[in-house]
Amino acid sequence: MVLEVKQPRPLWEIIFSTHHTDIGLLYIILSVTFLMMGGALALAIRAELFLPGQQIIPDPNTFHRFFTVHGTTMLFLWAIPFAAGIGNYLIPILIRYKDMAWPKLNAVAFWMIPVGAAMVWMGFADLGWTAYPPYSIIRAPGPAAELWIFGLKLLGISSVLGSVNFIVTILKCKHPDLPIMKMSLFAWSILSISFMVLVAIPTFAAALIMLYTDRLGVSGFFNPAMGGDPIAYQHLFWFTFHPEVYIFLLPGVGMLYEMIPKFSRKPIFSYQSGVIAFILLSTIGFASWAHHMLATGMSFTEKTVFMVGTLAAVPASSMHVFNWLATMWGGRIKFAAPMLFAIGSILLFFASGAGGVVNTALPLDFITHDSYWVVGHFHLILMGTVSLAFTGFLYYMFPLITGRMYNEKLAKIHFVAAFTGIIFVFMTQHVLGLYGMPRRYFDYIPLPEWIAMNQIATTGAWVVGFSYLLMVYNFLKSSVKGVAAEMRDPFKIGEEYYDYRRRDPHH
Repeated sequence: MVLEVKQPRPLWEIIFSTHHTDIGLLYIILSVTFLMMGGALALAIRAELFLPGQQIIPDPNTFHRFFTVHGTTMLFLWAIPFAAGIGNYLIPILIRYKDMAWPKLNAVAFWMIPVGAAMVWMGFADLGWTAYPPYSIIRAPGPAAELWIFGLKLLGISSVLGSVNFIVTILKCKHPDLPIMKMSLFAWSILSISFMVLVAIPTFAAALIMLYTDRLGVSGFFNPAMGGDPIAYQHLFWFTFHPEVYIFLLPGVGMLYEMIPKFSRKPIFSYQSGVIAFILLSTIGFASWAHHMLATGMSFTEKTVFMVGTLAAVPASSMHVFNWLATMWGGRIKFAAPMLFAIGSILLFFASGAGGVVNTALPLDFITHDSYWVVGHFHLILMGTVSLAFTGFLYYMFPLITGRMYNEKLAKIHFVAAFTGIIFVFMTQHVLGLYGMPRRYFDYIPLPEWIAMNQIATTGAWVVGFSYLLMVYNFLKSSVKGVAAEMRDPFKIGEEYYDYRRRDPHH
């Protein structure tokens, strides 16, 4: 028996729908679009750095604009909306409810994103994605900076509305016969990040208002010329954005919990430890924000507290990794494309986590601070771990959404190219940082080592870009001409997995 191939519906019917699957689909399409747009900016940045001197970007200010919009797009318009889209599509199904708790509010939350995105892209601000003062107050030109500020305000409000909806839907609308400790671990990941958003985002919202009034000249919260403290902005910013790293990460972790048992043909090794690890990470994420600020002159005691707080995330993260490996151990693994992306995500989770430990240790942080080591580490988390997990789950969801199968051979080529390219670009950036190259520079000294490593990184970035173009081609073609997927077993896992699932109460 095959899945019913979804017939194309009029575009207006999807756009004006409030049903959770339609809103989820809109989120997914929008986020993948911005992944490609933000990726195009990244490729331009890497092309500029292929050689010393000016290459394709005309001046440093334009380079900084590219950098600002690239960072903002990949964080706020790819990672967060994609997780929200998958959550919208699956959460009501997983908790056995007809829709989200507030469907109209759900639609409002989505439609705030294109408006906020338009402000960010129309302004193309020269701020840096962190918008650190005093540069963001004194030097960053308006009205582009103001458009960026208000665009992010809208995106933050959208996240808060979506989080409230997820929390109420999961806690109040789940089926009475479904205890909370038998929910899908993906549902637990969405519940965890929703609470994190409600705590974290208001702090950044306040910082943006204070930054805006500083730019107007009516306040001096962060302006040293008016007695303000730029470091205060960094505390407010990182109180939101270190937890935000886990807000990006945990949905990918939840997606791995959906894929790995299925393709290993085994139930998850330990459901309870997965729940505990989600709760620990969503709490510990707020205990370590100032490890981004160890070079700002804090006392040794303060630095030690935040170093320990950051290291506390290691056992919780390790619980997830052990769970995945123990689930795969002894399983009859089917290496379909989603499972390949899942395994690649786990491997790079190890690598990026090791880099984070280096950033946490006080003596080593002073060596790597503001160097390309930090760029490599952050991108290995976001692109290597999170985006590979997201991409694998996109392949996993494709038969459910369209009723057709993608081209497996092209999907595996995509994985090999993306995984290889990510290693080339971001591992090389780690080494480049150890060789002393600062980040955010338009040009660099023509040292032979720097030139060679920048060329390796740029080549890797273009390989990654090609691989995602291949994904888009695969999806577009397969959604029209793909083979109809089997209803019960689209990935041909085999009946033994479904026998396990019937015996496992957590499925």
